[in-house]
Order: sequence, then C-alpha cells, then structure tokens
Amino acid sequence: MIEIHFIETTDALKLFKSIQAKADALSINYINASIVNENIVSVYIAKKNQYVVQAIMIPAITDFIIRTKEDNWILSIIENLFYFTDYEEKKQILEIAKYLLDGNNPEIPSIQDFVSREVLISEVLQDFLKMPISFSFESFIKFRLRTYNELLLQYVESAIDEYKLEQEYQAFIQGLRDFRENREPKLDQIHILHDEQFYFYTHEFCEIKRDELLKYVDRKLIMRQPMYIDSAVLAPLVSISPQAIYIYTDDMDNGMVQTILNIFLEKVTIYTKKYFENNRLQTKKI
Repeated sequence: MIEIHFIETTDALKLFKSIQAKADALSINYINASIVNENIVSVYIAKKNQYVVQAIMIPAITDFIIRTKEDNWILSIIENLFYFTDYEEKKQILEIAKYLLDGNNPEIPSIQDFVSREVLISEVLQDFLKMPISFSFESFIKFRLRTYNELLLQYVESAIDEYKLEQEYQAFIQGLRDFRENREPKLDQIHILHDEQFYFYTHEFCEIKRDELLKYVDRKLIMRQPMYIDSAVLAPLVSISPQAIYIYTDDMDNGMVQTILNIFLEKVTIYTKKYFENNRLQTKKI
C-alpha cells in the first residue's frame, strides 16, 4: 500500500484523479486508489507492484508536482527572494522561467547542462517510493526535493536576467521608434537583401555601398542610445527613416530582421530572396 497525506483536500483530489487517469490509459485494473478522510490518497496494488510504481505512481506524482504546485513555488521565489511584487512583472518572469524549464534554453550557458526537472523528480521518487509506505507530501517536498527547489531557484535567476534584457531591448526599440518618427525621410524607400550580410539598395535597385551608408548616420542617434546600435544596418536605416522598407530574406527569425520589423512596423514588407532579382529586373525595365 502507498499512502500520501496532504494538507489541502484539493491536492489529494488532483493526485487521485491523475492516478486514475493513468491507470485507465494503461488499462490496469489491479490498482485501487481512493481518498481517505478527504486529504489522504491511498493506493492498493494487487500485483506487479514495481511496474505500477514505475508506470503510474511516479509519473502521476511528477505531473502533479509540475502542473499543480510548480507555478506557486516559482512565484514565491520571485516575490520572497527577489522582491518582485508587481503582478505583471511576476507573471512575465514566471512565463520565462516555465519556458526555460520546458527545455527552451539553447543560448543560456548557465542552464544548458541542467537535468530536466521531470528526470530529477522521477529519480528521487524512484529511490523513495518503496512499498509499503505512508508519508506527508509536504515533508517529501521539503526534505527530499531540495535539489529540485535549488533547480527552480537557478531557473528563476536566469528568467530574471532574461526579463531584464527584454526590458532593455524594448526600451531600446522604443527609443529608435521615437527617433525615426521625428525625422524627415532621407529616402522614400530602401530595399535590403539579406544574404548572410545585409545589402542596401535604392528604389532603383542601385546598391548603396557601406561608405555611402555611413554618411547617412546621425551621430546624435549613436550618442543617445543606452545600448550598442549596429553601425552597418540599424544606425543608417534609422537615420534614413525611409517611408517603406523591403527586405528579401529566407530567415524571418533572424535577429536583425526582427529588430527592423519591431522598429518600423507596418513600413516593412518581407519577401523571400528569390523575389529580389525578379523585382530588380522589373524595376530596371521600367
């Protein structure tokens, strides 16, 4: 028998339903889960004890922890250890932390090599969940899942760093928007070919060489920006502030392409690279 005691009745009910759902999914009828005194989940296993523990109990408890308890624990860390109290800030940091915890962290070296929390929790349960056993869920969390709690702390730290970077980026983008909105366009339109590097062309598809581009750069733009502004693409483009920008790229997710979109919004039209020569030839014919 496995008996798990909860403080909250709703927690007992959620785990009970999770166990039942997993048993039904695997068509296992030699397990009997019930709720005792409203806050105790009691599980009787008639046979294949170890298989049931592996296939049902460990996944059910792991899912319960991640889906039901994790968000509140992360929010507690954000508020009590890092003193964020604004609702929107806490919500955004939580979303970033969950995004990272779900494995979306290829560019963050500090958490690249971490074991997933599913594996970490499952391994702890593997060592702990020996039949028969009766335990308090809250005590299990406090004394057995310290490594998991430390993992959450590290992910929250990384999420806060990412949040601050995003805030800086948004302030940077808004500053460039404000700058270009208050300028007279130096050129009506610009065509940009993205082929590993970015190549600028006039409305007649005559290439604007780098030394020509640099002549357009407004030095006040460089001086007033708190973040580094790319001198080869962004600085001249914002200084020119064209009415229309046409970008030819096969990589819509490219960081510079996305930044140009964020700054110029509806003024940007995106084409694939194959359209560059077609549009260029049609313009020359005209």
